[in-house]
Amino acid sequence: MLKLKNVAVVLDPQQEQQPALDKVLTLARLADFDITLISAEYTQYLVEGYYFDAIDLPTLRQEFLDERKQTLENLAGPLRDKGLTVDTLSVWGHPAYEVVIREAIKLGADLMVQHTRQHSALSRMILTHNDWQLVRCCPMPLLLVKEKPWKQRPAILAAVDPKHTRHKPQELDRKILRIATDLAELTEGDTFVMHSYSQIPLSGNYLKQAREEHRRAFEELLSEFDIPESQCHLTEEAAEFALSELERDLQADVVVMGAISRSILSDVFIGNTTEKVLDFLECDVMIVKPDGFETPVKLS
Repeated sequence: MLKLKNVAVVLDPQQEQQPALDKVLTLARLADFDITLISAEYTQYLVEGYYFDAIDLPTLRQEFLDERKQTLENLAGPLRDKGLTVDTLSVWGHPAYEVVIREAIKLGADLMVQHTRQHSALSRMILTHNDWQLVRCCPMPLLLVKEKPWKQRPAILAAVDPKHTRHKPQELDRKILRIATDLAELTEGDTFVMHSYSQIPLSGNYLKQAREEHRRAFEELLSEFDIPESQCHLTEEAAEFALSELERDLQADVVVMGAISRSILSDVFIGNTTEKVLDFLECDVMIVKPDGFETPVKLS
């Protein structure tokens, strides 16, 4: 499922460190794929009628893009010397998430990778508006990375919901697991799986029945995958707390989870589960969309 042929890496050319590129190069040592470095550029100084004569704007914008592209080329050069196939794109446009999504679709990218910020004290993920829009709209798997390098044997944690209490399409859980196991195999790491559910605090047979239903659904899903039982975790707790705790216990390097976009005017995620969970995570996160997902970003 995670068959990498072309990976789009979203970069800020002015940033001194490039954690997104570092993670892609980790994968590139293990698999053969093309890399495209993309930057989305836009500044109010070069908006028509702002500071310059409108006649000069196209030339000034092109010069601006050429400078940014040269910075990307400076990053790409040493990688090409090592035998990697690397292309660069510096594209004018706003908002940035729409620009990079359109370019990644044109490229036929199998994966998009972007650096996201972390809180200096808690080291949790701090997503910008642009990050959130990528999570909502990016049709291919999206890897949001931080500065922390992966362990030599990475721990890949898949978060699933086999009872579909959050209205996820049934096949999405299998896709999450396939991508998680592929990533673990590629990086010679280990796959862990968790399903967390919380029940209304009622007594009697209802809770026993609910626990049994979740257990059966979890086991049925896992029966299709060769994952040791000791690496499968079923917990009765709110997803955001359970996943955060297990992430720390396992020292997870990547959490693989699903997201379902609704309309722009409604909640971004069904149940807002993904949003809540991302607020608690400290490691890299790979966001997976269901098959057939159509991005709301206009392609032309």
